[in-house]
Amino acid sequence: MQGAIISKARLLSVAIGATLVLAACGGGGDDAADPAPPDAAAASTTITMSDNTYAPSDPVVAAGDVELVNDGQAPHTFTIEGEDVDVEVAAGETATASVELEPGTYTVFCEFHRAQGMETTLTVQ
Repeated sequence: MQGAIISKARLLSVAIGATLVLAACGGGGDDAADPAPPDAAAASTTITMSDNTYAPSDPVVAAGDVELVNDGQAPHTFTIEGEDVDVEVAAGETATASVELEPGTYTVFCEFHRAQGMETTLTVQ
């Protein structure tokens, strides 16, 4: 009988311990600590132009102002095909483009270097 009491006490102790461990590992309902959704985390507010490339290579932005940094030795443009967005940025300069577009994907290119492959896909969230 004493063995049965010890076994029940040990079982109860293990069950309580497991419950405490699970409670400590579980979500506390603190949404602020949760990581941002992948799309939000990928959003950029700066696009860098240099040597016939855009960085990030396939930028994701929220509608609004986007900072354009030209790290190259030549002027570049940030031109969105079929839209009224065409900003020229001199070598070593920074400018701002207003990207007030509906969510979706758009083709971006440099008017001066498109033939050399300076074209990418812009995603607006």
